[in-house]
Amino acid sequence: MTNANLPAARQRAASLLLLPDLLDDFGTNLAAVLDGTGIKADDIRPDTFVPYSAFLSVLDNASRLTGREDFGILLGKCQTLAALGPLGVVLRRASTLGDAIGDFAAFQSRNSTGGAVYLMRSDRDVILGYGVYDHSARVSPQIYDLVLAVGSNLVAELTGGAVKPEEIFVTRSAPVDPTPYHRLGRCPVRFGQIQTGLVLRSASLDLPLPEADPILHDLALTRLLEAAEGHPLSLADHVRHMLRPAMLMGRAGMTTVADRLGLHPRTLRRRLRDEGTTFEVIKDDVRKAAAKDLLRLGDLSIADIAATLDYATASAFVNAFRRWLGTTPGLWRAAVRLNEA
Repeated sequence: MTNANLPAARQRAASLLLLPDLLDDFGTNLAAVLDGTGIKADDIRPDTFVPYSAFLSVLDNASRLTGREDFGILLGKCQTLAALGPLGVVLRRASTLGDAIGDFAAFQSRNSTGGAVYLMRSDRDVILGYGVYDHSARVSPQIYDLVLAVGSNLVAELTGGAVKPEEIFVTRSAPVDPTPYHRLGRCPVRFGQIQTGLVLRSASLDLPLPEADPILHDLALTRLLEAAEGHPLSLADHVRHMLRPAMLMGRAGMTTVADRLGLHPRTLRRRLRDEGTTFEVIKDDVRKAAAKDLLRLGDLSIADIAATLDYATASAFVNAFRRWLGTTPGLWRAAVRLNEA
């Protein structure tokens, strides 16, 4: 089985609403940025969705045409909770910061089926991270820069500036000028990591939010879920969204995923088969997306990438990559960098 018949990944267009004004600041034409992406100016509305791969192309075009390597950060810094649509209302009315970012991770798939917001918790810290899992998308630093800036703004807006990141993790290699990243949180930035995200103190999650309102929160959540009924996600969508961060945590087995979905593994397998796919095919696709991501953006060793993707050995990863793309990870990385130089 394959995933050929599954719907293409999509992204809420609200995060592009401020794109025209930002482009104007650099004397760049919106039509030129949208050219070849399949997205029209009329598509950029709060309530519309666009193909995820096209969304990424818009960000890349904007960076190239403005000459700003930090364009994703600049666009992200313009965003407020309003860019999240109904989900932003849910977050604003949550009781604590922990509840808010928990809601963000739990319901962000209503805004995107190409990349996942997730939380990784430890005793001292929690990582508010993001990972692309749409293997058809050509990933560049721009999407991760956008999400980092949005995340920084989100935490600041929710807490009235009371909480700032302890650190920022970035998958990409260090740019020539890392200043825009350091300005995001006024904290240490670590490039070349296995994931991209904000590191927050676990204790900060207990901070009460100034606009908390349990009644309005529950009402907003009900409205969010009701609106989602018109565009229901498939089970395959949920599994794909869950697997990207699960690999980082070593929890990407079918039994574990089924348990998180409240399903018996046999039920999960049957329902995915009814949708024309299998757990193994989905996991393979997510691994492919993450592998291309890590190889293209950073300098992690093949062994480190294999471990990150939950492979038992580096050779198992190399064999899988050769099956996907007909070459080795190292040769693919070299070819991509030569073409993009």
